[in-house]
Amino acid sequence: MDEESVQTSFEIIAMSGEARSKAYEALGSAKEGDFEVASSLLGEAQSALDKAHNIQTSLITRAARGESMTLDILLVHSQDHLMTSILALELIQELMELYRLRAEDRKETA
Repeated sequence: MDEESVQTSFEIIAMSGEARSKAYEALGSAKEGDFEVASSLLGEAQSALDKAHNIQTSLITRAARGESMTLDILLVHSQDHLMTSILALELIQELMELYRLRAEDRKETA
């Protein structure tokens, strides 16, 4: 496995992990009713996820051009991290919306 592949894989893993961590922080803030902080954290999560996705896109582009690439367990692991982070972010956005709706309902009934 060449140094560039290792570096690329670890960048995807790091950015995906950052995205997932920020998304869960956002969910915690939403659960506490702090939707402003939650929104900010979700933006940070999306930014990190975008960086990871851009790296993945560059790999896909290289493969589409016919460039030879080594497929190894670390690259597979990085792709797994990215996909689970994308899924987590999507689900967390939905959960945050439910918390927001619940908070609105509580205000209306109070």
